[in-house]
Amino acid sequence: MEIKKIPKTNLNYVELYSKKLKENSKLFSQQKMLIDSQIKASNSLFKNFGKGEKFKQNARKYLKGVNLI
Repeated sequence: MEIKKIPKTNLNYVELYSKKLKENSKLFSQQKMLIDSQIKASNSLFKNFGKGEKFKQNARKYLKGVNLI
Protein backbone atom coordinates (compact mmCIF):
# COMPACT_ATOMS: atom_id res chain seq x y z
CA MET A 1 0.00 0.00 0.00
CA GLU A 2 1.38 3.38 -1.04
CA ILE A 3 1.06 6.29 1.37
CA LYS A 4 0.46 9.57 -0.44
CA LYS A 5 2.05 12.73 0.92
CA ILE A 6 -0.11 15.82 1.23
CA PRO A 7 1.50 18.81 -0.52
CA LYS A 8 2.60 21.47 1.97
CA THR A 9 3.50 24.38 -0.31
CA ASN A 10 2.25 25.85 -3.57
CA LEU A 11 5.32 24.48 -5.30
CA ASN A 12 4.39 20.98 -4.14
CA TYR A 13 0.94 21.43 -5.68
CA VAL A 14 2.50 22.60 -8.96
CA GLU A 15 4.77 19.56 -9.01
CA LEU A 16 1.87 17.21 -8.25
CA TYR A 17 -0.29 18.82 -10.94
CA SER A 18 2.46 18.59 -13.56
CA LYS A 19 2.89 14.88 -12.80
CA LYS A 20 -0.86 14.32 -13.17
CA LEU A 21 -0.80 16.16 -16.53
CA LYS A 22 1.95 13.84 -17.75
CA GLU A 23 -0.04 10.79 -16.67
CA ASN A 24 -3.36 11.88 -18.21
CA SER A 25 -3.36 13.86 -21.45
CA LYS A 26 -7.08 14.63 -21.09
CA LEU A 27 -6.25 16.93 -18.19
CA PHE A 28 -3.94 18.93 -20.47
CA SER A 29 -6.70 19.30 -23.06
CA GLN A 30 -9.14 20.50 -20.41
CA GLN A 31 -6.62 23.00 -19.04
CA LYS A 32 -5.86 24.33 -22.53
CA MET A 33 -9.58 24.73 -23.24
CA LEU A 34 -10.05 26.64 -19.97
CA ILE A 35 -7.11 28.98 -20.67
CA ASP A 36 -8.27 29.62 -24.26
CA SER A 37 -11.74 30.45 -22.96
CA GLN A 38 -10.32 32.90 -20.40
CA ILE A 39 -8.18 34.60 -23.07
CA LYS A 40 -11.19 34.99 -25.36
CA ALA A 41 -13.29 36.48 -22.54
CA SER A 42 -10.49 38.88 -21.57
CA ASN A 43 -10.02 40.03 -25.15
CA SER A 44 -13.73 40.66 -25.46
CA LEU A 45 -13.77 42.69 -22.23
CA PHE A 46 -10.66 44.72 -23.10
CA LYS A 47 -12.00 45.69 -26.52
CA ASN A 48 -14.77 47.59 -24.74
CA PHE A 49 -12.26 49.86 -22.97
CA GLY A 50 -10.95 51.58 -26.09
CA LYS A 51 -7.32 52.52 -26.75
CA GLY A 52 -4.56 54.69 -25.23
CA GLU A 53 -5.56 57.04 -22.42
CA LYS A 54 -9.22 56.16 -22.92
CA PHE A 55 -8.32 52.50 -22.21
CA LYS A 56 -6.64 53.44 -18.91
CA GLN A 57 -9.55 55.60 -17.80
CA ASN A 58 -12.17 53.02 -18.71
CA ALA A 59 -10.19 50.15 -17.17
CA ARG A 60 -9.82 52.05 -13.87
CA LYS A 61 -13.50 52.93 -13.90
CA TYR A 62 -14.40 49.26 -14.45
CA LEU A 63 -12.04 48.01 -11.70
CA LYS A 64 -13.45 50.53 -9.23
CA GLY A 65 -16.95 49.41 -10.18
CA VAL A 66 -16.18 45.81 -9.30
CA ASN A 67 -14.31 46.86 -6.12
CA LEU A 68 -10.87 45.70 -7.27
CA ILE A 69 -9.21 49.08 -6.69
